[in-house]
Amino acid sequence: MKVQRAFHLCVLIFLLVGCKGEPANAVEPFAVSQPTSIMGTSDNHSIFLDTDAVLPASTDGHVERWRAVKINLALLIDEAGQARAVKEFTINLFPDVTYVGVIEQVEQAGDVVSWSGHLKGVELSYFTMVYTSGAFMGHFASPLGVYEAAFARDDIYRVIQIDQSKFPGGEG
Repeated sequence: MKVQRAFHLCVLIFLLVGCKGEPANAVEPFAVSQPTSIMGTSDNHSIFLDTDAVLPASTDGHVERWRAVKINLALLIDEAGQARAVKEFTINLFPDVTYVGVIEQVEQAGDVVSWSGHLKGVELSYFTMVYTSGAFMGHFASPLGVYEAAFARDDIYRVIQIDQSKFPGGEG
């Protein structure tokens, strides 16, 4: 429990400071994306929405691959800004990487909402997502891979797969 709270605090600090050291006000609030067709289906239970937005290539050495997405925030938060009573949702990270997220805990304090849980059917997995001040961030991990979603610009986010071999102890 203390580890989860510490992680949530770190994520919040990251969001407030912003990516690449930009001030927090550089993150502009975005409108809630409405569920749309995702990968040929009308699955309104998926957290990520396809977009035609173009982002510059990621130059971070730890990024194995990435894609631009919009967030289906309407899946998790209602029009009043309150967390919905969602138990499971689809985490469609990449066309070949899709999980069912099982929400175990939701915390809300003011405009900060966080969700944590595990990936259904995947041992030793977990995820944490935070939405605050108009910005979303998610971390999804298991022995099968580690992924993150973070603000890129406007209402566009970057989903990345982290190359674990780039970190100490990840050589093999």
